[in-house]
Amino acid sequence: MTQFALVVAATEELGIGVLQNLPWRIPKDMAFFKQVTTVIPEELENQPVQNAVIMGRVTWESIPTKFRPLDNRFNIVVSRNPSYDLKLADATDKNTILVDSLEKAFEAIDSKRHARTFIIGGAQMYRLAIQHADCSHIVLTRVKSKIDCDTFFPTIDEQHYRLGSHQELEGYVQRQVPEGIQKFKELEYEFTLYVRK
Repeated sequence: MTQFALVVAATEELGIGVLQNLPWRIPKDMAFFKQVTTVIPEELENQPVQNAVIMGRVTWESIPTKFRPLDNRFNIVVSRNPSYDLKLADATDKNTILVDSLEKAFEAIDSKRHARTFIIGGAQMYRLAIQHADCSHIVLTRVKSKIDCDTFFPTIDEQHYRLGSHQELEGYVQRQVPEGIQKFKELEYEFTLYVRK
């Protein structure tokens, strides 16, 4: 089993969703999410590898059809229904698979083909994964504005995770990241990183 990270945008109250969708649209956060989940570590850039993203069925369904599966990433969808139809445009797509548990998702990761692994939602996947010993990082876009949510990210236990520095965040995502409070329309947000102690 290789280490993995959680990628999430959440309010101060750890709200992540409402009515099975994102409660906000922040273009720079969407771009940051794509960057984090697609960038290959420098030492593997010349290898035939890509990152893997693991998500629950509801998260899969919340991605607009034209963006499914997420490009340049190995998509693993977790559903307790083994005959769930992913509705792939290309039935021969080998870059998207369905599994029935988080453990099976981890088993589908091939360290020779998958550089990094990210869990991208939803709440149930996060709850299971945050307690896992191999969860090494939490890449958290903290939405500072007050927004009503009905789905929440689990509490980040400070006995197990510490807030990383901005330099650590940039080091982890291997790109420059805007520092401090960012603004989009009426929303304020900040890119942060938690690191397992």
